Amino acid sequence: NVCAKPVAGFYTYLGVPPYTETSDIFSKDDFKEVFTKKDIKFLKDNLNTKIEYTKDFVEVKIKTEMKPSSEKGLILYADNEPVKVRANGTLLVNKDTKSISKSNYLNDVHKVNENYIHEENHQDMYTLEENKLEDSSLDSFNKSDIKVKNNSNKAEIVFVTSSGDLLALMDEKEEKFFSGVNARATRQKGYGDKYYTGDKVHCNRFNGQLTDDIHYNWRSGSSSERSKAVRNFYSSDCHIALVQAGSGCTSKGSCQCNTTKGPAYCSGFTKDKNSGSRCSYKYHKHSGLVVPR
Repeated sequence: NVCAKPVAGFYTYLGVPPYTETSDIFSKDDFKEVFTKKDIKFLKDNLNTKIEYTKDFVEVKIKTEMKPSSEKGLILYADNEPVKVRANGTLLVNKDTKSISKSNYLNDVHKVNENYIHEENHQDMYTLEENKLEDSSLDSFNKSDIKVKNNSNKAEIVFVTSSGDLLALMDEKEEKFFSGVNARATRQKGYGDKYYTGDKVHCNRFNGQLTDDIHYNWRSGSSSERSKAVRNFYSSDCHIALVQAGSGCTSKGSCQCNTTKGPAYCSGFTKDKNSGSRCSYKYHKHSGLVVPR
């Protein structure tokens, strides 16, 4: 953590590192069925994962520092004022700042109101309100209070959620998008299907290193299928784009892949760490880690 910046004997700014944290709870039976010892080692070695066992359940907690894309950068909002995340991964904010968010909703409303007044697009306001309501379950993932450690000048922000909440909202968005007859007719593959390299894909949220290449529906699947959906999500293009690169998906409508943006939009924020190759917008599986571009 970065200390406050002294100016004329007073601490006026804080260099605050942003983190994301997901906490996922599995039944002990499902966890034993779905995750191998090799999988567990990968999570601990590469994703800063802590695994806690109780009598009946297993909690997988992943806390990771956000690492903005060197190509796209990352803007967060300190009390609704835009602040760019610096190259060292911190935000320089006034010490009196209360919270950090991933979007400036009030500014978005202002822009939409301006459009409405000029009769440009009256649908925007409905879409904005709809997204805000639908994403309310992700409030803690899109906004965080600044946490000062033990009355010191060290602080951090942590955006918190569960992978299940992320997947549930993305599944809901995908189902709505594919609800039309024409969309269904042109759809190549979907839930329950096994994907192969080069297949067209709505979103690369199940192509992590631990994947079995099957797209599971988290919302309607069995407890075992839900566990597999989360396993496949870990270290996928979508996972890294959300928790590290700050893609903005969950703060700007959630799951923009093939809805407000093109297919596999999240893959545009990531690359293969070993080769440095940019991630494909079609289905692919990584042999190495996925990192922000």
